[in-house]
Amino acid sequence: MQSKSKNRMALGAVLAAIGLAGCAAPYNNGYNNTGYHAPPPPQTGNGGYPSQAPAGSVYYGRVESIEPIASTQNSSGLLGTVIGGAAGGLLGHQVGGGRGQTAATIGGAVVGAVAGNQIEKRAGSNTQNAYRVNVRLDDGRVATVTQSNLGNLQVGMRARVANDMAEPY
Repeated sequence: MQSKSKNRMALGAVLAAIGLAGCAAPYNNGYNNTGYHAPPPPQTGNGGYPSQAPAGSVYYGRVESIEPIASTQNSSGLLGTVIGGAAGGLLGHQVGGGRGQTAATIGGAVVGAVAGNQIEKRAGSNTQNAYRVNVRLDDGRVATVTQSNLGNLQVGMRARVANDMAEPY
């Protein structure tokens, strides 16, 4: 009878950890995108020009500015929460007996879930260097692209903008 009770408590601890994982913050890529896949707002007020160049378009101009930006990609921590909660629940289950064991199991699952979430977030985040390149096109418009490699592109150089990349021309 006590074995069934222990199994139920362990199952409850694992389910609590999974439930807590649902409270994790969604992915944020630094561009005010919360990770929810809603359609982007319509682009207006740009002088009648399309907000993005059609595929295959090639434009020429002069580089006005190059701005380094740090692009951080974070992990959601979901897997760490689940694994940490399960491990904490199992370790907590080994402590005490009776109702104390139940409390230790639940407490271990909660502490393990929080710790696992934080560990995965720290291990899963990485920062990549990127560059925002503004090119004044020959027709007067400004094309802005974000790219990870500049090559030998410098401010003042003639540039070709194609496929969301600026390259020397």
